[in-house]
Amino acid sequence: MCGILLTNRAIVNLGDALMYLKPRGPDHTSLVRRGDYTFIHTLLSITGEVTPQPFVNDSGDVMAIYNGEIYNYHEFGEVPSDGLCLISAYEKYGDDFVCHLDGEFALVLIDFEQMKLIFSTDVFSTKPMWFAAEGGEFGISSYEHPLQSLGFNEPIQVEANSTYVIDLDTLTIKSRKDVHTFDLRQHKTNFDDWNSAFSDAIAKRTQNLRESLFIGLSSGYDSGAIACELTRQEVDFFAYSIVGSEPEDTIRARLNRIKKGEILEFPLDSFIESKNRLREFTDQYYLTIDNGEQRIIDSLQQELTKLNHQLDSNKESMDQQKRHKKDGQTGEEIIKTKRKIDEYSNVLEYRKHSQLLADDNGAIGLNFIVEQGIRDGRKVYLSGSGADEIFSDYGFMGVRHYSHSTLGGLFPDKLESVFPWKNFFDNTQRAYLAKEEYICGANGVEGRYPFLDAAVVQEFLWLTPSMKNQYYKSVLRQFLVQHDFPFDENKKLGFNCGFSSNMGSIGPFSEGGTYKPIESTMDPRLRPFTSVGVPFDEFRVVESSQWQDNSGVRYRPLRILDHLTK
Repeated sequence: MCGILLTNRAIVNLGDALMYLKPRGPDHTSLVRRGDYTFIHTLLSITGEVTPQPFVNDSGDVMAIYNGEIYNYHEFGEVPSDGLCLISAYEKYGDDFVCHLDGEFALVLIDFEQMKLIFSTDVFSTKPMWFAAEGGEFGISSYEHPLQSLGFNEPIQVEANSTYVIDLDTLTIKSRKDVHTFDLRQHKTNFDDWNSAFSDAIAKRTQNLRESLFIGLSSGYDSGAIACELTRQEVDFFAYSIVGSEPEDTIRARLNRIKKGEILEFPLDSFIESKNRLREFTDQYYLTIDNGEQRIIDSLQQELTKLNHQLDSNKESMDQQKRHKKDGQTGEEIIKTKRKIDEYSNVLEYRKHSQLLADDNGAIGLNFIVEQGIRDGRKVYLSGSGADEIFSDYGFMGVRHYSHSTLGGLFPDKLESVFPWKNFFDNTQRAYLAKEEYICGANGVEGRYPFLDAAVVQEFLWLTPSMKNQYYKSVLRQFLVQHDFPFDENKKLGFNCGFSSNMGSIGPFSEGGTYKPIESTMDPRLRPFTSVGVPFDEFRVVESSQWQDNSGVRYRPLRILDHLTK
């Protein structure tokens, strides 16, 4: 976990610019200027020798800074620290060097001889990166705030799986390439290769650590698989749990298996304190998740149009008595439909502009766990993030458990017809990774993500549809069953520390709406804090037409290319 900032704009208030970057890298801060260009790096050293950045080649013409971990760095020569492989990889492979890296990273490289800027996320953008360009000046940083501090008006988060090559003189895009291309054939009929890939993903993320490792342990599939494999590999780690609304028996059975762990008490006062610290020490990030409200609003608008037409036709086709009765019924339906449209419109506005990371129920609980880890001297956090988005898309056999699901966990025979689904690279994937990274960054903790290892994802995609669809999160279920590790079958609770206010008066909706109510507290100190993942009607089945989200094309996130050419 490190922080990066590169810009050719003058930095007027360095302290403000580095306000949130310094906690990401508490071990060392480097500032190097070359002409108009300022390279700043804040270091959290977890493996290898303590190596300040930027990295510079022998001629001094190539400079690079990055945040993250490169797991295959030895393929580029014997170096004392993984980041030192970046320039060697660039010199060997040129603009395509990022495609040869196996890791979790956000990186920036400048070749001054060719006046070329390269910046890239990893396959899933596990490490955040923001970009801004105005009037011949640019900035790239781990967070939005440093760029806003420099006076940039419209920083944009760099999308996942993207390498950009930009002309440094004109700031025009020379190329954009995918970091990784997934093979969409579905031909494997057993889980052996997935199991091997998952084992390797855990191993590479836990080797050569100087710092202690911890996880958050729930009763679900994701954290259970990680705890199980860490135990199998005899990795030294500690597990923290908050019971919340989950079955305590399952958590205790797991703790008995792994030996090192505890259930944390998380009373309301601690919840409020954790929330306040999160607001104070993290960059303000909006969890702009598309939960499908716009699609529902469009459908309700169509229904409203039909009802209005029906009201008009009543006047022409019925006698006065029948028309009066029918008009009353139709009028009530129109009022109810308009009310639903207003409610969903309010929720949509909330999703876009009001849902701060620091107000999210799950984020507050995660912050409490990460704070406990750092107090206990543990600085590496292994996360289960990404499993829901890849292995189930928050559903099973076409039933959407959450409204932001598009597949409902039903993988079709032609995977290319739905790939990439909305949550695969973007939407909840982006938002929940940001949640993990911003919280870990605020506490000087390194977050790592084994379920988003490219090989783990690829092995899942290669499974036949029947292998994917036979059970909820089939790869994780078979793994837990195979190793007799306790878990709760067919349950998706999400991380819930026990407190929620359901967005105050704005949903989830009553019987007249679509969302199902969840347990809430009326304590005014919690309003409007809520979990971003609102449970959906579990009997709402995804139609095949919804696989393309009713748009006629596969989902495509906003890209930097769109930002610079609009």
